[in-house]
Amino acid sequence: MRGVRPLRPGDPTSVGSYKVTGFLGEGGQGSVYLGVSPSGEQVAIKLLHARFADDEQAVRRFRREAEAARRVAEFCTARVLEVGAVNDQPFIVGEYVDGPSLQHQVTKEGPVQGPALMRLAITTATALVAIHGSGVVHRDFKPSNVLLGPDGPRVIDFGIARALDISQSLTTGIVGTPAFMAPEQFLGEASPASDVFAWAGTMIFAATGRGAFGFGPLPVVMHRILNLDADLNGVPPELAPLLWACLAKDARRRPTAEQLMRDLIRAGTAPPPAPAPPGSQPVSGPQAQGPQGQTPQGRGPLPYPVSGPVSPFPPSAATEPSRQRGQRRALVSIGAAATALVTGVAVWLVARTHPEDLASDPTPAPVQAAAFGAAVTSVAEPSARKGGTLRVVSPYELESVDPGNMYQPFSRNLVRLYGRSLTMFRPAPGAAGTQIVPDLAESLGVPGDSGKTWTYKLRQGVKYQDGTPVTSEDVKYAILRSMDPSRNLGSSYFDLMLDLPSGYQGPARSPGANTDSAIQTPDDRTIVFHLKQPYATFDNVVQLPETIPVPKAKDTQDGVLASGPYKIESVSADKKRVVLTRNDQWAAATDPNRVPLPDRYQIDYQVTDADQRLRAGTAEFGPSITSSDAAAVLAVPALKQRADAPVSASARMLAINPQVPPFDRIDCRKAVVRALNLKNLAQAYGPGSAQSRLPTSLVPPTVSGSHWPDPNLKTEGDRQAARQSLAACGKPAGFSTNYVYRDLPGERQMAEVVQRDLAQVGVGVKLRQVSTAEFHKSYGGNPGRLKEQGIGLIPRSWSPDWPDPDSFLSSIADSRQITDSYSFNVSVRVKAIDDLMDRARAELDAGRRAGLWTEVEQRLAGEAVLVPMVWLSPLLLRGRNAVNVHVSPVYDDYDLLTMGVR
Repeated sequence: MRGVRPLRPGDPTSVGSYKVTGFLGEGGQGSVYLGVSPSGEQVAIKLLHARFADDEQAVRRFRREAEAARRVAEFCTARVLEVGAVNDQPFIVGEYVDGPSLQHQVTKEGPVQGPALMRLAITTATALVAIHGSGVVHRDFKPSNVLLGPDGPRVIDFGIARALDISQSLTTGIVGTPAFMAPEQFLGEASPASDVFAWAGTMIFAATGRGAFGFGPLPVVMHRILNLDADLNGVPPELAPLLWACLAKDARRRPTAEQLMRDLIRAGTAPPPAPAPPGSQPVSGPQAQGPQGQTPQGRGPLPYPVSGPVSPFPPSAATEPSRQRGQRRALVSIGAAATALVTGVAVWLVARTHPEDLASDPTPAPVQAAAFGAAVTSVAEPSARKGGTLRVVSPYELESVDPGNMYQPFSRNLVRLYGRSLTMFRPAPGAAGTQIVPDLAESLGVPGDSGKTWTYKLRQGVKYQDGTPVTSEDVKYAILRSMDPSRNLGSSYFDLMLDLPSGYQGPARSPGANTDSAIQTPDDRTIVFHLKQPYATFDNVVQLPETIPVPKAKDTQDGVLASGPYKIESVSADKKRVVLTRNDQWAAATDPNRVPLPDRYQIDYQVTDADQRLRAGTAEFGPSITSSDAAAVLAVPALKQRADAPVSASARMLAINPQVPPFDRIDCRKAVVRALNLKNLAQAYGPGSAQSRLPTSLVPPTVSGSHWPDPNLKTEGDRQAARQSLAACGKPAGFSTNYVYRDLPGERQMAEVVQRDLAQVGVGVKLRQVSTAEFHKSYGGNPGRLKEQGIGLIPRSWSPDWPDPDSFLSSIADSRQITDSYSFNVSVRVKAIDDLMDRARAELDAGRRAGLWTEVEQRLAGEAVLVPMVWLSPLLLRGRNAVNVHVSPVYDDYDLLTMGVR
């Protein structure tokens, strides 16, 4: 028999009617002996410490709870045979399992892998179902309490910790093993959810040989469990999202044992979800909040229905854990990085049917079956049904409801509901969504003076919510008022492009200024723009919300007199809720682009559980899923079928600095491009991008036009070609360089991939991490500092304001954009590329213009100074009751203008 030592002096020779034959081990609760029953059956006898007999009430409670443990089904647990006491010292006799503990097996033989790990997970979760179904909480689930018997794993010691009353024992020594305890257990409370937490820690130990929160002194371990993230590095991808959900700090947000068992079986038979990125599992790191980002305080009622009932116990509620105008263009360009910092709380949902959702509509419109990715290039669940309230939740603060004082994509998506700009991008999925169409104007602009003037004619019959007509003078006033420095959240396109009087700051601050040099309104329906330089795609500019009309006589602080199908009914005093209702003065005959479906929109801001509401079905539109939570969402079929992962117009790139030798030689730069493993870079950035298409060109496919495929980009890199480039640049043995990056999710992992890839061809890369603020101040946006410190590789992020080649390329590739204070372009200094871009911006013929932009991309690829690493792919989730849903390629999100409510 394994692990049995002979009895020593002081060991008992009998316990009750059982003969003691050997010693098996000792723990915090007592000593365990091998024994023989009167019938000759081998048994395990746990003789509890004498201190547990000091309290008569505790002894009675122990007997009552331990007797309840005898009701637990025996198929995957070691059955309890007898509960008693000798000389007032409690004991429990149970079935003897002839096999090592999971603790012993992993310590001696290494982690459990492959199918054996999934079998272990399923059988132990099934044991929890049986234990909880009998009204028992284990309270001490850990590797040493899982025995690997010849007929399969068995769970032992269930019911004992609860019987011994952990709340009392905290003052004398914790009953249980701190490294596997749930946060609420440190506060003296426990429930079946505590066992689920401990089960997850046990499975992590089985899979990796490490504790989920490490091991060590009690205060250290307690601090980690209460405040830090679990370490799931090395956990198989099919198990990681399930364990992540089980480790929620808030006990109420963990699955029940039955939910867990059901989804483990599903995970064991279905294809695994997208693998977690090496070195940056979606469940580790301070940026991955999810269950780890909560604070030990109540969070109010659950935002979603919980499947059940399974356990007779209620869920435990013990724990849960002024921009300047010149900065406007930077907001969206670094938006991808900012978005990555906003993380939600992981939540567990199980596929359920909700017939009550359909009860109010006896004849629901036919819909196509929901499926993963259904809304990327088509309309998911098409519907023309009108009515209902569409609920929108956002973790961000309200930017503004004033069309002249907003810039972020979410605001520009929303404002189209109550405001109409001169043009708009077609509200359609796929490539059609990048087409610019007339909105308030009856046609696209008519260019003059080789593209320096643009004339628009307003549609007839367009009215505000008060019934007064919209005029061209209102559009002019709206644009001019947006230039007031107090409205510093808007874009700076009109300020920079229009031929305005010098120093103009809007009608309020520059009263009496003659602005006809910039905008003229010869009649109530005509507006003419005069630009400083020809610009062939000015139609793209006038789709911005600054052209939403505002009548001067009725200009309020927010400027929100509606011209669209909805009007603002209310904005809460704390700016956390905006409600839109139908505008009865809107006429469908004047608006070929909008078919408003909901009767009402309710937009809630600063919602801390926004993503949870979206997953639960209590919201129809919400934030994208963070990279740390993506795998968990994709692992749940009911959620995955509501998810989409479109390739966005945003990208992560690597700037190669030609001012730092040896990158002043083109072949040395090409060596870097050829060595990069794009597949590993995508996996490092996160699960969403790992599913996305790998870059074949600098500009993502969502951006309109034909994009030049860079022949140096390879899915897994090309080491041989990289070495040839090194030889060509006179560095056959390689060289060394510096790489600086921000302390943002994914950037360290991507930097390490670049470091490994280049090391394989002889290029040494020294990595340096700095804060985001320091990066933009002193490194990423300061070409002079980069040259001075010899930094050759700089990661870049870019999100264009709309999916057009000029919007994507101008700021990152035009050398005239380089300044000493801050630059998005830090590596492209090619006059020929500047000249090509000038020609493209002024070319009125769409076909020739597209060809020029393709040539710009070709020249950039040939220079090897700006390399795509990842085309970003946000993971979006449609609300359970959302219909007529499609992704907008302009806003990298669902189009609010077309969405309806089931």
